[in-house]
This record gives sequence, C-alpha cells and structure tokens, in this order.
Amino acid sequence: MARLPLSRRCLPGLAALGLCLPAASRAQGPWPLRPITLIVPFPPGGSADAVARALQAPLAALLGQPVVIENRGGAGGAIGTAAVAQARADGHLLLLFPTAIMTISPHLVRLPYDPARDLAPVAMVATSDGVMAMHPRLPPRDMDSFLAYARARPGQLRFGSAGPGTLTQLTGEIFAHAAGIRLEHVPYRGSAQALTALLAGEIELQFDPVAVPAVQEGRLVGLATTGEERSLQLPHLPTLRELGLWPPGDGGLSFFGIAGPAGLPAEVIEHLASALREVLARPEVARVLHPLGLRPRFEAGEAFAHRIAADRALFGEVVRRTGTAVH
Repeated sequence: MARLPLSRRCLPGLAALGLCLPAASRAQGPWPLRPITLIVPFPPGGSADAVARALQAPLAALLGQPVVIENRGGAGGAIGTAAVAQARADGHLLLLFPTAIMTISPHLVRLPYDPARDLAPVAMVATSDGVMAMHPRLPPRDMDSFLAYARARPGQLRFGSAGPGTLTQLTGEIFAHAAGIRLEHVPYRGSAQALTALLAGEIELQFDPVAVPAVQEGRLVGLATTGEERSLQLPHLPTLRELGLWPPGDGGLSFFGIAGPAGLPAEVIEHLASALREVLARPEVARVLHPLGLRPRFEAGEAFAHRIAADRALFGEVVRRTGTAVH
C-alpha cells in the first residue's frame, strides 16, 4: 500500500476527533492560531473579490484554519485598507489589494495610512490583462494605422476610464506618452459606464479588462493588450510592451497581492508566502481565474517589494505630469 504524504498523515487519535491539520503548517510554527480574515476593500463581485474567493478554500485547507472574506468597501478602497494598516500585526487580519492601493492612491488623496510604512506586502497572487479597445467606426485595424490616424488628429480621440487616477486612466496616459500622441481623457464613474460609452460611440478608446468580451464578440476592435504576456483571451493581439509602446522594464502591471499590517513577523510572511505559492500552482485555481481574464502569478520577497516601489514611482510621475492628483 502506498505511503501517504506527510501532509496527509496524522495521529489516529487526532483523526478520530477530526483534528488532523496539515503537517506542514504545524511544523512551521503556531501561526495561524485562529481563523484568518481576508479583507477585500471593495464590494462583492469585482476582480479583487473573485481573486480572494478563488484562494479561500485551498488556502484554508493548507493552513488548517478557516479563511473568512470580509468585503469592506468605500473611499476607493481606503476604508478596508485602513482597517488592516491599523490592525495588530499577528497575521490574522490580511488584505487582498489591487495595484492602485499600494502604488497610485498615495499620490491622489490624503490617506489615514501610508502604504509604504503601514503595510507589509506578502506576495503577488494574480494579474489582470486589459485591452486597448477601439470603436469600430474608426478606420484603423492595427496599431501602425492607429498611430498614423491619431497623429493626424492630435487631441481629437477620446479614451474613457473608470475615473481620475485609476489604473485605467494612467494606462492610457502612459501609452499616449510612449507613443508620442495626444489623447483626451474622459472619466466615468466606473469601467462599466466607460464601456457603455465606448460601445455607443461617445468615446473612441478604452484601456480596461472589462472591454475584453466586447472585443472577442467583434463589437469593438482590439489593438493591443496591456500585460507582460499575451492575453489568454486575446492571444492574437500583441502587448504594448511587444510594440515598444510602454516604458522599459516590467512596471505598470495590473496585479493583485496579499499584505498585512507593518511589523508582520518574518516567519508569518514566509509561511503565508509558501502557502500562497502552493495554492497558486493548483490547476483548479487557474480554472476559476482564467475565464475572468485573470491569471495566477506568484511573486514575493525583494522582487515584489521592488515592483511595488518601482510602480509607485512610475505612477507618481504620471499623476504629476497629467495633473491628476486631487490633494
């Protein structure tokens, strides 16, 4: 009879009581001692919520404690983020955050916390690929013809975003600067509203994952995608990086990560990062995320910290150059 892996063995007495926990988690220390609350600083139904729920069950099974998701939206994510930033740093209250929380928001508004000082990043867990989508009434059908068309009409083409200072605005601004063209930014109350305006022909462009289905259906024209790799949904489209229409390096990626309060013990960070690496390698997690335009991606330690710092500088420069800040 095959011998069970260590992580699936337990003492018979404990098994009879239903108390068998993964051996790996017991071996790495006492954390977690009780259920873990994972705060998503936005309402249910968005991409951040989807990522959290994809991780919830496998992470709980691996750590041997329930993972409770708490959606605490408001103030552009600041309310839920502040709750984690001000919490006790014992690893039982964590944050699932999108790019903007760590890298864009500090440049836009006065916050009751400093992400660089009050939060401890643990790991990247997923990325999201946006698409540069164009209304089909415009004649271009590839990037070269679009750039020629835009250069002949400086400031006449409009792109919509989910609002001032969002990643969907700053992506468009970074692209336009790299391409040497002038686009007019039109802010909306959210990505869905911007997509509706684009489909109605009120604007010409959008840089957003929410436009991917409309491109797949042929209702919009896709010119490029915004990730580091080609999109799983639109693999025929080049990335802006491939086309040389993005700043050098790997900055500006749309990602989701896990963080805790500053002062989170190193052993907790290491244990949690190790568990997240294992969870993200599981095919069932990818099967949940891929249809949503998301892909599992693990990055931790100095590489993740460097990415956050570099993105904070990148977006800070764009915010200052475009006058987006709303202090």
